[in-house]
Amino acid sequence: MSRTVIIGIDGVPYSLMKDLSDRGVMPNFKELIKEGVFTRMRSSIPEISSVSWSSIITGKNPGEHGVYGFRDIIKGTYVVSFHDFRKLKAPAFWHVYNSKKYILINIPSTYPAQKVNGIHISGFVSPDLAKAVYPPSFLKILKKMDYRIDIDADRSRRYKNVLFRELFSTLDARMKVFKYLNERLDWDFAMFVITGSDRLEHFLWDAYLDENNEWHSPFLEFFKFVDDVIGYIVNNVMNENDNLLIISDHGMEFSKFEINVNALLVKEGYLVLKDDRRRGYNSIKYGSKAFALEPCRIYLNREGKYPRGCVKENEVDGLIDELVNLFYDLRVDGKRVVSKVYRKEEIYHGTYVDHAPDLVVVPAEGFSFNARLFKENVIEKSSLPGKHNEEAFLYVRNGEGVVPNDPSVEDVISIVHELGGLS
Repeated sequence: MSRTVIIGIDGVPYSLMKDLSDRGVMPNFKELIKEGVFTRMRSSIPEISSVSWSSIITGKNPGEHGVYGFRDIIKGTYVVSFHDFRKLKAPAFWHVYNSKKYILINIPSTYPAQKVNGIHISGFVSPDLAKAVYPPSFLKILKKMDYRIDIDADRSRRYKNVLFRELFSTLDARMKVFKYLNERLDWDFAMFVITGSDRLEHFLWDAYLDENNEWHSPFLEFFKFVDDVIGYIVNNVMNENDNLLIISDHGMEFSKFEINVNALLVKEGYLVLKDDRRRGYNSIKYGSKAFALEPCRIYLNREGKYPRGCVKENEVDGLIDELVNLFYDLRVDGKRVVSKVYRKEEIYHGTYVDHAPDLVVVPAEGFSFNARLFKENVIEKSSLPGKHNEEAFLYVRNGEGVVPNDPSVEDVISIVHELGGLS
């Protein structure tokens, strides 16, 4: 019986994967392209990992699995709650097909790890390694192998030599764990996610674009290591009859300017805040019409939905039109800041659409959004050179006739079905 392997490479756009393959940086992946389908894949909207990976592992739209970002407002309050795997409204595929034996390593937004037929190690955001692994008895092995959920992002952002040391050591430890499990577990389905790629691109996308940048070569070296990981798994773990998918959850591109969305709403009179930063979204005052959660999810401050909501139902359509025009009219140096403004009914469907943002705003090339409160400036230079975009990628070995036209992250599980990997 064939087995299935999904290798996830977080944050990598199709264009980067193609470029590195064409240039010989990733020879193992280049060889795989000859025997499979390699194509662009649409990310979630918004194109952030918590939403994308939730769609990948459930095969569902956010309106069905209920995840719209890393953080959401608790119903009837202004209290922010971080996403928790137990809040996912649709089951992950390993809970549906629980007769399979699984190795699940570093899957984002699946903390805390839950009971599974096999091994599950959750990925970021996982604040406590002890709760990031099932069964708990495997924690001792992880510690012995110096396994870490993520790199030290703060130090890595300041010191690039630390960044590369962390990237290589973290991925190396992940592979040691995978090799250990492969040798000892009679498994049917393995999912192995690399997240250092996302960190590297956020911090050093400009180094990738500029061959004269001192960090350009180290950037390529990390992707050579990623390619070595792919090569090892394909040549030492799998046989030619096994199903192989290699995917990303979203893409990446250069960002020059950052737009502080809540600052814009304050400036235009749609959001009124008490001068008390400690209260967070509880600082929203009566009279506020809208507020934003990351990266640019816009929620109307509806009467009856929020404690100080004031937007009546008969005002909703007009207010939505105003906000859509506000974002489309926003320009920096004559360039439009916004690529697309989506109304929730355009992108979401399912039982949990009522919890969805009223609008999702997608930035144009060169711009990124944040939704921090109490920022004074609407427009600032980007704090990071790399920002997410919708250009994920999908590779399926022997995928002819299986991969749909214009695939999205919601199609991954159905593709595995077509291959027979979850029958």
